[in-house]
Amino acid sequence: MTSLTDLENEPGAPASGGRPLKKARLRERIAAAAAELFQAQGYTAVTMEQIAAAAEVSKRTLYKYFPAREAVLAYWLEGELARDLAGLGFRFDLNAPFHVNASALLAESAAWCERHPDYLLPYIRYKFANFDPNVEKAGKHADSGDMVQVWTLLIVTAQQRGELDPTRPAEQLAVYFHYLYFGALMRWITDRRLNLQQEFTAVVQLFVNGACATGRQ
Repeated sequence: MTSLTDLENEPGAPASGGRPLKKARLRERIAAAAAELFQAQGYTAVTMEQIAAAAEVSKRTLYKYFPAREAVLAYWLEGELARDLAGLGFRFDLNAPFHVNASALLAESAAWCERHPDYLLPYIRYKFANFDPNVEKAGKHADSGDMVQVWTLLIVTAQQRGELDPTRPAEQLAVYFHYLYFGALMRWITDRRLNLQQEFTAVVQLFVNGACATGRQ
């Protein structure tokens, strides 16, 4: 069985050198300071100036790492999800099919989102508004706990077993899957009568099987 941390250390995951580690620690410090402000004052009331002051960094440094308040929120939320899953002891079975691992992780994600609904709408809006495949590729934001890296490694494993089309780049498929995930989240955020777990199940089925009618190719 493989944990999220183990996946990040698989071949192909970026190595941590001194400078990247220092940058990661600074991002964590800024995110932690911002999180305290978000929780104390409410997300919409917090300014970038307040975040810089709380993190004890200059505004120039803050904007170097995070171009907007929404970017800080996204970094913090993704890190919280990864840490909470690690705290639950969540592990992958890399011998299991892609849909089994993806469904298991999305089930935990659904439960987490239902416990943390307040920040999800600005988070999703930011991620959609700033869509850039070149930025979202696996490894670009590995230090932020970006889920794209996890999807990529699971997809590579599935391609090697012949489950998924090996002619398509795993990074491309990971981005597609990640934005299906965002789409399901957006549907749930805007219509809370929906069952988020069922929305995520539909995402996995659509990604693996496509949208063709049963019995047709």
